[in-house]
Amino acid sequence: MRDSNHRILSARQALDGYIALLQHTTFWIAIAQKNQTSSSDSIPATPHIDRETGPLPPGAYRHSSSDDGIDAIAPCRITVGISPPQSNVYAGEDVWIEGVKNCQNLIDSGFNTFRVNDCHTKLENRRRRNIARRSHLSIVLEHIQQRETKTRARNEAEANFYRKLRQSTPSSVLRSCHFMVNLEIPSVLSDDFPGLENEISSVSFGNGWMVRESISSALLRTKGECLDSIVLELCSPNIQKDRKNPYCLDVIDTLFECKREGLIRSISTKNFPTSLLRACLECGFDISSNDVFGNLMNTNNLNADGDLGVSRLVSAPLGGGLFTNQYYQYQEWEQLSPSSKKKFNLLLDSCCKMHTKTELDSLQNWKKYRSIVDILVGLSFKYQVSVESIALRWLLQLNGDDNISVGTFMGMDLREEQGCKPYSRQRDLRQVFTFSLEENDMEQLCQVSDFITDRRSGTTVDNEIDFTNRRLWM
Repeated sequence: MRDSNHRILSARQALDGYIALLQHTTFWIAIAQKNQTSSSDSIPATPHIDRETGPLPPGAYRHSSSDDGIDAIAPCRITVGISPPQSNVYAGEDVWIEGVKNCQNLIDSGFNTFRVNDCHTKLENRRRRNIARRSHLSIVLEHIQQRETKTRARNEAEANFYRKLRQSTPSSVLRSCHFMVNLEIPSVLSDDFPGLENEISSVSFGNGWMVRESISSALLRTKGECLDSIVLELCSPNIQKDRKNPYCLDVIDTLFECKREGLIRSISTKNFPTSLLRACLECGFDISSNDVFGNLMNTNNLNADGDLGVSRLVSAPLGGGLFTNQYYQYQEWEQLSPSSKKKFNLLLDSCCKMHTKTELDSLQNWKKYRSIVDILVGLSFKYQVSVESIALRWLLQLNGDDNISVGTFMGMDLREEQGCKPYSRQRDLRQVFTFSLEENDMEQLCQVSDFITDRRSGTTVDNEIDFTNRRLWM
C-alpha cells in the first residue's frame, strides 16, 4: 500500500513538473490551450505579462464560430499587417527569410492573425498633362491600372511570404494561426460610368466563376488547405468624390457557398457601408468583421452605429506612423523639413482620410495632431508604456467588439543591417495588454479626437447603394 501511494505521489509530481515546463515553453512545443475566459467586451490587462513570449492573456482572442463543423480559430484582437518592401528596392530570398523569422517570433508571442497589406508600388514615371486637359476615360483607365498593379504586387508578396513560412514552420503551429486574404472583384464589370457607356461596356460575372477563380488563386498562393478568412473589397475606378458604387450581393452569396464547401472558414468585408451590411444580414449572410480606417486623427468610421452586431477591424490605428516617434518630438510646424511636411500630409491623406489643399489646412491639422500627441505623451508617462500602446489601447477600449490591424515591415526593410535595433514588434504589441486606461483618460482622448461618445444611428449612407439596379447581380 505504501509503495502504491509512493508511485501515485511520484506520478503527480512528474505531471506537475511537466505542466510547469509547458508553461515556460513557446507555441512550437506547447500544448494548445483554449481561452475559457472573458466576455467579448473584456480587454485583458495583465501588468506582469512576459514581455517576449507565451500565450496572451485570456480575452486577447475573440471567439469565432463555424457553421460547417470545422474547428474555428480564435483570432487575436490585434491583427499583424505585413507591409512588404518595394520589390524594386529590396529583392532576393533573404528579405523573405528575415520576415518569416520575425513572423515566427510573433507567433511565439501569442499573435496568430496575419494579413499582407498593399505594397507601396508606383507606376513608371511619366510626364502627366494637366488634369483639366485629360479625358475622363484616361483618368478612369489610369486608376484601373494603378489598382491592378497594386493587387498584382500584393499577390506576389503573399506567394513569396507564405511559401517561405510554410517551408520553415511546423504545420501544427500554422493550424493555430489565422491568415487573411483580400478578394477583389473589379467593379469595372458592374459600375456605371456616366458618359463612357460606349467605351466601357458591362461584362457578365458568369455564375460566380470569377469569384471561384480568385479563391483558387488565393489557395495556390497561401498553400493552405482552406482560406482562414476572405476579405471582400469591391474596388471602384470611379474617382469622383461622391461615388455611388453598386456592390454585388451575389459575390457574397458565392463566397458563402464556398464556405459551405469548406474552402473558406470566415468572410469579412472592407469599407462596406451600414446599408450594405444590413442588407447582408437580412439575407442571412454572417459577416465576421468589417475593415474600416480609424485612429485618433480620424474617428468618422468609429462614430458609426455598431448595433448591427458586425465587429470592426480598424486599420491604420497609428495613422501610418503619426503616433510613433516620427513626429511627436517636433513642437512647431516650422521645425519640420519640407520633405517631412510632405510625408506628414501624405499620411494624413492615406491613413487618416484628411485632405490638405493649402498651407493653412496643414497648419490646422498639425495643431490638432499636437493636441492629441501632448495627451498621449502625458499618459505614456502615467502608465509607463509607449505612446503607441496608449493609442492602440484607446481603440480597443472604445468598443469591446472591435479589433485593430497594426502594420509592420516585419524587419524586411533591413534596418537591422543598417545598424538599427533588432526587430522587437512583439514586445510593443504585448505591452497593449499590460494596462487599462481609466475612464477619465478615455474621455479626454475622445474629446481631443472629436469622437462622439453618444453614438448616432449610422443611416447617412443608406441611400448610397441602389439595390434596384439589376447590375448588382451576376
